[in-house]
Amino acid sequence: MKIKLEAKTVELTELWFEYLFPYLVRFSIRNQLSIELKNKGILIPIELQPKFNEMLEEILMQLLSECYKEPTQKERSKNSSRYQKIDFKGVIYVLNYRTDIVGKIGYGLNYLIEETKKK
Repeated sequence: MKIKLEAKTVELTELWFEYLFPYLVRFSIRNQLSIELKNKGILIPIELQPKFNEMLEEILMQLLSECYKEPTQKERSKNSSRYQKIDFKGVIYVLNYRTDIVGKIGYGLNYLIEETKKK
């Protein structure tokens, strides 16, 4: 699945797409956008990018507040390459973006948020 922004296209992994699909459908319906199943994409017009970004931030905040668990120092030291820090709304989260489902989705959402902020 692809998110097509005005100046770029962002590829979603299958996991990110499956997590975001219900949100994308509702966003598309509310904003009268079409999801192109044949081309596996959704075009977000430039005027809707701020609303789209807000939606992504709400999704990430919900995920982190409900499911995030801070890894222990031992876990981080033993497998340091699995962890990535993200700064979201002034809070540092340490995500295991390789083997933990919450970390994978959170990392992907943060990436997508950053990409939609860029012009």
